[in-house]
Amino acid sequence: MKPLGEMTTEELAGALEALDDARPEDTALRLALYLELRRAAAEEWLFEDGPPTPVRV
Repeated sequence: MKPLGEMTTEELAGALEALDDARPEDTALRLALYLELRRAAAEEWLFEDGPPTPVRV
């Protein structure tokens, strides 16, 4: 296992999916994984060319 802070967005997304099967009632762990997914995504977007495309609703 890697520390959450070292996981990529792909790894974090996979962990969230696995959590649905293993411990669906663990809200605290789900929140921690979700927050780390947001952090990792923001870091990865910093290294892309240009700003992220805004999503219109």
